[in-house]
Amino acid sequence: MRTGLISTHEEEHLFRKLFEYYKKLYPKAKFRRIERKLTPRQIGQVYYTYPGEEAQVTFEEKEKEIAEALPFGYNTPIILLNAGNRMFLLDGHRRVRVAWMNKKGWNALLIYSDKRGIEFGIEKMAEGKVVDLWK
Repeated sequence: MRTGLISTHEEEHLFRKLFEYYKKLYPKAKFRRIERKLTPRQIGQVYYTYPGEEAQVTFEEKEKEIAEALPFGYNTPIILLNAGNRMFLLDGHRRVRVAWMNKKGWNALLIYSDKRGIEFGIEKMAEGKVVDLWK
């Protein structure tokens, strides 16, 4: 694996931090962890969220590195918040785009909440579904 790519171990650590963060931020909601392999169609239904400040050149360079690592089995999971019947991207913005553009499935770690009536802050950062952003 290339050194510039996030490892599964690093993503697992981030997932645990995010899981605890959501539990503290929304104490009335019940959360659980779900691991899933998303199909290309399911990737298209993910709500892509604002990835933060980053130079476009860097983003494209990292995407290229991820795409080049695919034949070698690179598939560090993405992290999603599953709220109701919607999945919001928390981490793995480049990996989602690479998966979508290459029509590949991808592993995902989901913070799942079945609590209705809660609007999670991340929902306000959604730019749209992957399928609508990159046709």
